[in-house]
Amino acid sequence: MEKINYNETCKIYDLVREEDMVTIRRIIEEGKINCNSTVLEIGCGTGNYAVTISKCTEAQVYGMDQSEGMLEKAEAKGSKINFIKGDAGTLEGFEDNYFDVIYMVDVLHHIKDINTMLKNIYRILKKEGKIFIFTDSYENIKNRLTTKYFPETLEVELERYQSTEEIFEAMKDNGFHSIKADNLDIGYEEEAGEKLIKIAETQGYSMFNLISQEAINRGIERLNEDLKKANISYQAKASYISANK
Repeated sequence: MEKINYNETCKIYDLVREEDMVTIRRIIEEGKINCNSTVLEIGCGTGNYAVTISKCTEAQVYGMDQSEGMLEKAEAKGSKINFIKGDAGTLEGFEDNYFDVIYMVDVLHHIKDINTMLKNIYRILKKEGKIFIFTDSYENIKNRLTTKYFPETLEVELERYQSTEEIFEAMKDNGFHSIKADNLDIGYEEEAGEKLIKIAETQGYSMFNLISQEAINRGIERLNEDLKKANISYQAKASYISANK
């Protein structure tokens, strides 16, 4: 599988990746985040989620990513967040029992060893601290608009995403309790077709780096043909799993 260069991806990341307020509200409300909380986002990218949570709650927020390019863009947003370059698997440099809430959005499928990561998340979470993992379920992947128009993405996505059952078991094995899964409706796109063409053309989603340019071109052609007949709308969904230490 081709390696994705996130120092290159960061150049167009904010054009195609916006923070989702439904997701943010769920993290804040269920995580009971306030001005006294310490919060870590793993795989923060250009900092959209971390910056918004910081502004909404005045919590002490940390953002960690392994891409220098992503972090440079995050730091340029001028927030009070502590942005740190680091590895999601080892989480080195963080004290034990330090964070009230740790979350990640569309990151877990990039992690090869989720058991080691969860072990270290458990270590740095406070007792009864909360973890949120936003990651697509297999059902959501099969029903994506990208899967409909770019069917070659289905196999690569199912290969790199962990199943909900696998994540549940890994959480149990690493000591977490009160584990639950839920689904959110995160936004209705009136012009989803035009947006998806833009994302495909810029390879703004990592999946587009994992299929051929010919497959991307065919998908764009399908989208353009359908747009001639009618507008393409889409109800986006987000699956997540939460648990307590």
